[in-house]
Amino acid sequence: MGQVESYLERRFSENRRVRECLTGLFKRYDEWGLKDTKFDTDFTSGRDEHFFGYLWEMLLASHLKGLGLDLQSKDEGPDFCFLNEGRKIWVEAVCPGPEGLPDDWLVLPDIREPVRVRDFPHEQLLLRWTAALKEKKEKLSGHAQRRGNWRPGYLETGIVGIDDPYVVAVSACRLGLPSFLLHEGISELPYAVEAAFPVGPIEIVIDRDTMEIVDQRLSYRRIVKNHNGADVPTDNFLNPDYSGVSAILGTPAGINAACGENSPLVVVHNPLADNPLPYEILGADQEYVAEDRGDYYELREIRNG
Repeated sequence: MGQVESYLERRFSENRRVRECLTGLFKRYDEWGLKDTKFDTDFTSGRDEHFFGYLWEMLLASHLKGLGLDLQSKDEGPDFCFLNEGRKIWVEAVCPGPEGLPDDWLVLPDIREPVRVRDFPHEQLLLRWTAALKEKKEKLSGHAQRRGNWRPGYLETGIVGIDDPYVVAVSACRLGLPSFLLHEGISELPYAVEAAFPVGPIEIVIDRDTMEIVDQRLSYRRIVKNHNGADVPTDNFLNPDYSGVSAILGTPAGINAACGENSPLVVVHNPLADNPLPYEILGADQEYVAEDRGDYYELREIRNG
């Protein structure tokens, strides 16, 4: 029994189904030749950020392979690359951690306890998405480090070509339980949309005289506050600094998906992308585009299939 199989045997000793599902997923991933040289060591380190990060990479690879894509992967650079009509498309996976989320949000309530009302920490959840998007944008473009040194990105090092689309693929599987609460935010649109465009809670417009509802619409929300009170932008796909990111792929897929549960998957296109991602090539259940109407952008969903 190999290092990974032994680790899964120990970690999920009391859950045979999960153990077998993850072992099967790992064996397929290993056969595809997509592992980096640190995979076995990091995946079995006992650190959740490594375990779930690599789990998401395996799930993402399985999804993309299921679309018939020929994936390539190297230690340096984004996690996966494939060709579409002769053009390289890069996919960078990220599985943000639960920093800043309330403890009681991160565990399922005990069924023996009285019913409790819990807050929906939608802004804290959104902040994990915006942070993940920023982190992976900077991996592409480069960024200044704490001491002022410049860390070059994939573009500067030549790993990603100047004409190559670049997709940030986010799994929210570490951000709470149950997973169906991790896909849509307070706007009732996916978090991937809320991290890219300034859409906020649904607002109701009431006529002052008749007190009748005359409109129902999404509110405009350009920023949310982080735990320090600083403004964090949510209009990232209207910001030219993010033009290197072609799209976000988002899902709550985690262990549940490895065991056969269907997890929603959304793709959100960047209207300012230097290298737009072709529509309907990533097998998404939902796909959103923002079209320039002159003095505003119109956000609409592409109905796949």
